Amino acid sequence: MWSDVIDQFVQLRAEEEPFVIATVVAYKSPQSAKPGSKAIIKPDGSIIGWIGGGCVQPIVVREAQKALNTGKPKLVCISPEATHGDWKGVEAYLMACQGGGSLEIYLEPILPKPNLLIVGSSPLAQILAGLGRLLDFKVCVADPEAKREQFPEADVVLTDLEAARGRIESRSFIVVATMGNGDEEGLEAVIGTNPKYLGLVASKEKAKSLFQYIRDKGAPAEHIARIKCPAGLELGGETLPEIALSVMAEITRLRRSDSRQTMVEGSEGISLPVVQRTAESSTESIDPVCGMTVVTANTRYKSIFKDNTFYFCCLRCKESFERSPQLYLETTI
Repeated sequence: MWSDVIDQFVQLRAEEEPFVIATVVAYKSPQSAKPGSKAIIKPDGSIIGWIGGGCVQPIVVREAQKALNTGKPKLVCISPEATHGDWKGVEAYLMACQGGGSLEIYLEPILPKPNLLIVGSSPLAQILAGLGRLLDFKVCVADPEAKREQFPEADVVLTDLEAARGRIESRSFIVVATMGNGDEEGLEAVIGTNPKYLGLVASKEKAKSLFQYIRDKGAPAEHIARIKCPAGLELGGETLPEIALSVMAEITRLRRSDSRQTMVEGSEGISLPVVQRTAESSTESIDPVCGMTVVTANTRYKSIFKDNTFYFCCLRCKESFERSPQLYLETTI
């Protein structure tokens, strides 16, 4: 089982897919998972490895999906006793499984490096590539005149702007830093895409003429409004390193902000889709007998009473409900 987790870790990292490593760090009997037990949890909720069954799995999957959205690790405590009530970074749940016991599971999201696409081969673009590498971005530089030796820190250097456009996705950060050399082509290569950030390094007067150019080429107003210009936070910078610092500071602020937050100062951040699940949703339900969260698509145990469908974690709960449904209706209907 452990070798399967390792193999999956290596494969997902190579494919640049997000996932969560779940590690049991503490337990109280009776629990089958022990300290050191590990599992990989994918965004779709599938699990490779073992960190406990029963009510543990749906709780851990739900919290793992939240961790993927926030990018922040957390400790999940599942116990019949109230624990860590006022701790930060800890999610506490009551153990609803009839088997009892307690578990503490550490969830660590593993996310691929965000993509930083720099359009241009200007001296500023070279500085941005170095800062991007330092700040742990996957750096791609695109410019018809770009040379590999100019950008030793870049992961990818492209001379085909159309190929660069094909690499843009919702989690990309784009900076057009052509600075007078191929401005129109550089802007056309990225306009109309939906990255998380799209900035143009240019004066307001220069931007005005560039925006009019792409407007005349048919770019709609909403696409132009998505461009942040001038790119970067207002730090009062004058030199190229200072300007590059302000651009990467703005990108870093957006990268670390809440996934639902939109960019201020006239641009829009396109966030990753947020996985939201409540205890009572189309995919999950609460077992009316024991209070466990049940994934409705996976459970074999369900019962219909007064036109309502109830889902159960096990046969025992289902039979208990069917013997005396009125005992549980007050809190479930």
